[in-house]
Amino acid sequence: MDYSNPNNNSTVSIFLRKLPAKVPADQRLGTILTNPGGPGGSGSAFVASGGEELSTIVEGRYDIIGFDPRGVNLTGPSTACFNVETKFLLREYQLRLQGAPFPLLDNTTQREHIRRLSALQAGHDDACERNGNQNVLESVGTVAVARDMAAITEALGEDGLNFWGYSYGTILGATFAAIKPNLVKRMVLDGVSDSESYFNDILQWGRDGMQNTNKTLTGFLSTCIEAGPNFCTMAVSPIGTNETQTVETLRKRLDSLYSKLAQEPLIIADSRAAGSGFLKASDIQYLILSVLYNPTSWRTLADVLVQVERGNGANAYNALYGGFSQIIPRSYSENIYNRSMQSYGTSESLYPVLCGDSSYLNITNDRYSNYIRELGRISPAGEQWALTVGGCREWSFRARERYTGPWSVKDGLKKTRFPILFVSLDADPVTPLPSAVKMSRAFGNESATLLVQQGYGHCSIAHPSLCTARNIRDYFVSGKVPNNGTYCTPEPGYIYPNVNKTEERRSLSKRDEDLLGLYPGLGMQEPRRSFPDMMLPPLQRREKDGGLVYLFVLLGE
Repeated sequence: MDYSNPNNNSTVSIFLRKLPAKVPADQRLGTILTNPGGPGGSGSAFVASGGEELSTIVEGRYDIIGFDPRGVNLTGPSTACFNVETKFLLREYQLRLQGAPFPLLDNTTQREHIRRLSALQAGHDDACERNGNQNVLESVGTVAVARDMAAITEALGEDGLNFWGYSYGTILGATFAAIKPNLVKRMVLDGVSDSESYFNDILQWGRDGMQNTNKTLTGFLSTCIEAGPNFCTMAVSPIGTNETQTVETLRKRLDSLYSKLAQEPLIIADSRAAGSGFLKASDIQYLILSVLYNPTSWRTLADVLVQVERGNGANAYNALYGGFSQIIPRSYSENIYNRSMQSYGTSESLYPVLCGDSSYLNITNDRYSNYIRELGRISPAGEQWALTVGGCREWSFRARERYTGPWSVKDGLKKTRFPILFVSLDADPVTPLPSAVKMSRAFGNESATLLVQQGYGHCSIAHPSLCTARNIRDYFVSGKVPNNGTYCTPEPGYIYPNVNKTEERRSLSKRDEDLLGLYPGLGMQEPRRSFPDMMLPPLQRREKDGGLVYLFVLLGE
């Protein structure tokens, strides 16, 4: 359990799921470990839902293994802060009801709001102090998991690591490359987060993550205008006006909706799944940020926003709160594996890793309030992101091993055995392109290359590109490293499908048709987000590994 202390005889039991290679043994290239993000994402669940797609991209030449990192899902021992998962879900429900202080509140109201938020956020740490397994809570950090990956690789009899990581998985991969550079065989890091600020300054990490959110929001609005009224309901002029809709008018409509809900929440008399309640401005901000991850859901988001504009919030309320009404309390061990399984996929695993990896965060309520406002100025959804960062305030448990640097070649970062392939969309809402540029440059030209893809959403699989898929395939299968700065474009007609998309795809080769056909399915799996507190209702997340799937099940899409 504790690599830094050989005298500690405690162990962890890592749960893995393997999808075998599809080719004869003499064509097999080894094993790829994968991580879908988080912290807190279940690799075993990701392989169960998306492993076939990953395997096809690499032409079946590798075994694909997803493992649950320490403190996550079926890997044990658990952190044991709560004896049933539903207790933590109630915390998430209370946080959702409280919401972010948005729009901007007056000083007195803001202080009261922050006090309530702080009390809710402190509850998890208090539960861990009272009930938790301290040995585990101090052993779930990223460095320990990186060392676990080295141990898994050794147990498989392989001479190095092949790794495919998304979102937080890019921090895990970069950490492995920093401490075990000689073991890097193939490594694709997609949706790149800033590893240096993650370990050294979580407040800065929060700022870093919000650099491109506005660009993604602009993409949501601009693609709606381009699709037109026949495909996007927000492109239709509001009732009672003939004003031509533009990106700017849509922004004004969002601001107006926020202001209206801030003054008077929208009452929900009844809804199919969530019963009665109300919608506030922060609910809509939360909803928008969540759906920015997955462009295929933008059409439905536009429908929902127009409904709320017109005073009908039932679908939005169902999406935000419906999952909580279907929670059934049950023991963690009630599953076929007889292990501690997180059936609902809450953010319970997030904080022990995120907060334990970072330096101690001890800031006053006033400073936290200022930070929330600062992120709100940086990003149209910054207040929501600040809630996750705030969950680390005064977190009591530090990882026994933390990698704080070096984080650049000039500072002593060593050359990797094989170059890392960093992949980034240029409009990712939470892992922005500047972070990918920084990380690839930090590892240097001999150890890293960067592929940039035009597109929207979180990680490249959110907005499919044959160019990107080919480069990833060739990297894993042939060892071909793309030129640094390789630029790919997405396939047309993906966000708002139309006849042109069908016509263009008819001209593809069968091999490319098969490859591109994988991505819509894989994109709906979505890498585990960097901020599970922000996720939509988690029911069905184990099966789909993406909260937005649940959103649009409720809406009938």
